[in-house]
Amino acid sequence: MFDALLNKENNQPLTKNREWMMALRRFWIGLLILGATAILNTPLTASEKSKKEAAINWLPFSEAVAKAKKENKMVVVDFYTDWCGWCKVMDEKTYGHKDVIEFARKKLIMSKVDAESDEKVAFKGQEMTYRQLAKAFGVKGYPTTVFITPKGEFLTSVSGYIPADQFLPILEFLSDRHYEKMTFEKFMEKRKTSDEKTE
Repeated sequence: MFDALLNKENNQPLTKNREWMMALRRFWIGLLILGATAILNTPLTASEKSKKEAAINWLPFSEAVAKAKKENKMVVVDFYTDWCGWCKVMDEKTYGHKDVIEFARKKLIMSKVDAESDEKVAFKGQEMTYRQLAKAFGVKGYPTTVFITPKGEFLTSVSGYIPADQFLPILEFLSDRHYEKMTFEKFMEKRKTSDEKTE
């Protein structure tokens, strides 16, 4: 069976064939290493770098809750699904909006959760899937944005797509704890008055 690989006269491997195969293998391995090194060492272009620096820093849920407690910041959880069209619109138009990004980077801890994932997560001493976590927060449609206090307590949730200009006042109202002193309507009136004064 291995006759083709052996020199029948002296029962030795065909060295020329073997050397040629080894040289070819070394050549391909060298090319792969060279290509991988070039990709890994390619610096980000200026636009890629600024885009990455200007994006929201999304954290895994458990990490977000822990960091929020440590930094005394509110957690904003975006419950989404892969098939949800409005989730993608919210990613682009709301979470991609420069004012939302700036506010989130300064004052919030952000987390994205696939509401249909069976990946396990620990929350409040219980282990559950992300699917179960979504149910625990009362998520019924997508996207749903859940707001959690720095201590890990459920604050409120908003279902559906929220445009950036409507999302920012919600973030301000909740993260700065205006809800402890006034209604959202009163906050919006106050906000509108201060905006008019600055114009």
